[in-house]
Amino acid sequence: MVSPISLIADSVWVEGETGQTTNLRKNGWYSSVRAQDLSGADWLATYGSDVPVVATFPLTFTKAGNYTLWVRANPINATLHAAIGASEKWLEVPISSDRHEIINIASDGKPDLRFLAWSKVGPISLVEGETRLRFRMSSKNRNHGAIDCFCLTTDSEWKPIGILKPNESSSWPAPKLTDTNLSHWSEFIRPSEKDLSWRGVRWHRHLDEAAAEASDLGRPVLLWAMNGHPCGET
Repeated sequence: MVSPISLIADSVWVEGETGQTTNLRKNGWYSSVRAQDLSGADWLATYGSDVPVVATFPLTFTKAGNYTLWVRANPINATLHAAIGASEKWLEVPISSDRHEIINIASDGKPDLRFLAWSKVGPISLVEGETRLRFRMSSKNRNHGAIDCFCLTTDSEWKPIGILKPNESSSWPAPKLTDTNLSHWSEFIRPSEKDLSWRGVRWHRHLDEAAAEASDLGRPVLLWAMNGHPCGET
């Protein structure tokens, strides 16, 4: 079981599905997403409520300070606001303008509403002890919204990478080459037949030729364009 709150140094990571909600409306289609792309394999999602949905998260801080808030939420045609403690002042989460690592998580891959992206809010001054963080989700389209997770950290330079927490690294250690494993890694980096399958595609150098063939076959055209020298020597 995934812990809802992860406290590492001066960072707090919270799973969205642990929030206490009002007026939440679950929808099978909207919730049909790839769990492997979610932090904790789940999210807090709503679709179809008549009014904005509020999610409340109780928090405890062992150290006061200025924390930067990052939220991983649905940024498509939605609005998200946050409020700290007992304050009724709602801060707008810039999900429509500040989108970091936006991904399509729809289980069928369709480009509709089912997306996620990180957005930055802050800094936020917090005191030691118990408090709460509330999010208000709304939209013109059935008040839909979703929160995968959020992070409060005193590291103002930290930037999210997928579902990795501040203490986790995305680096993959490069193997040390030896006479024993050299042939293995030499073969490993060579492209497989599947990697080279694009060579079997009938490519055209001129768009009019491709358009004519696509018209005859009733197929779309994939246009691959570039700017500059093919070796990157621009």
